[in-house]
Amino acid sequence: MIFEPYTDELEIIQLIHKYNSREYALIRLTDTMFNKNNIDANVLLRELLKRYNVLDYEKLLNGGSNGHSAFATLIYNNNQLNVRMNFYKVKGKRSDPRFSIYGIKKLVEEGVLARGDLLYFTVAVIDDKPKVILVNTSRNTPSKELLTSFFGIDDIKSSVDKLLPLIKDIARQGYHPNSKGIGKVAPKDVGDTLEFLLGIKANNSKKADFDEKIEIKSKLGKTLDTLFTLRPNFEGTYIASIEPIDKSRVSAFTRHYGYFSDKHPDHKSLYVTIGTKISPQNSIGFYLEVADEEKRVEIRKKITDKVSEVVAFWTFEGLEKELHAKHPATLWVKADQRQNGDICEFKYHSVELTRSPQFATFLAMIKTGVITYDWRGYTTPKGKYSGKNHGNAWRIKSKSRALLFGSIEKIELI
Repeated sequence: MIFEPYTDELEIIQLIHKYNSREYALIRLTDTMFNKNNIDANVLLRELLKRYNVLDYEKLLNGGSNGHSAFATLIYNNNQLNVRMNFYKVKGKRSDPRFSIYGIKKLVEEGVLARGDLLYFTVAVIDDKPKVILVNTSRNTPSKELLTSFFGIDDIKSSVDKLLPLIKDIARQGYHPNSKGIGKVAPKDVGDTLEFLLGIKANNSKKADFDEKIEIKSKLGKTLDTLFTLRPNFEGTYIASIEPIDKSRVSAFTRHYGYFSDKHPDHKSLYVTIGTKISPQNSIGFYLEVADEEKRVEIRKKITDKVSEVVAFWTFEGLEKELHAKHPATLWVKADQRQNGDICEFKYHSVELTRSPQFATFLAMIKTGVITYDWRGYTTPKGKYSGKNHGNAWRIKSKSRALLFGSIEKIELI
């Protein structure tokens, strides 16, 4: 289960992420957790522990006596407290992953924790060893000094200090002609022109644009923010059964599920936004589902009110890798445009700097419909595939940008 923070808890999480760029997991404390000290280890917590070499639940034998015991550090106010944790799997066929926190009732009595509190789990490297860090996001917020002592400050500042003066100089110069010259304006032109002015060569690299540390995203108006493009997997789906060549399956998907349109006559088009089941945002029957235990995000197609099938999917690992590769830090640049004769011109006027995207939040925002997936392309209805894929993309509402990233800063350009 992915726990959703309340507004005040989210503010604390954002504060933590100014210092901690590592992944995290959230667990909300219940009466059962306090009374029985028997807490479910959700998939994000298990992945967190495995990634940072704390433990691998898959290697544990069933039974509490076969668990892995370790000290974690609970940080709150100006205090830090070592607490003993036991990670284990219950006996029986299900082998449910659980953990316990020794002395949890005493922490309640002392007012450090309370029922309903949202605990934030992450890992810090202390004396060259990984250690689980716990933060209560509902009360007793740790001081900035304490957060700095555990997580330090990120290393992106030097690249930001180089890039911002360049952006500000471009902004002061006013309007700039479209770098591609005369022609119909495409949405990507505003970004291509800024990168041209910065001397960044066009490429298809999966790494960030500037120093491989800062991604630059430019746009006009109030359109959704594009996070990244990543083709889905099709293994085990109907598309895989009708198209044996993996690299052709995106086109096969468009051909099979697409429709004829006046914009691309004699082709099958598929231009849809895919959201959560509650708000799918398309009439074809596609929706996104986060399958926690399978560790993947699925595109499902509704067959009946109660039946659906998986038509494509992404692994958690692939999505997280792409998110972090593209957005270690991101400069979101807004621009205005005007027509000057036969050529369009762009003026860059405002910027937000974000850092440390959080994959747990990314998944939660898919579940709530804040993050969606756009399928954009067309191809021939039969024979050899011929058409265009515009780069199917994961997108987020601009007003929700601050929720995804651990740190966000508004910067004046002029």
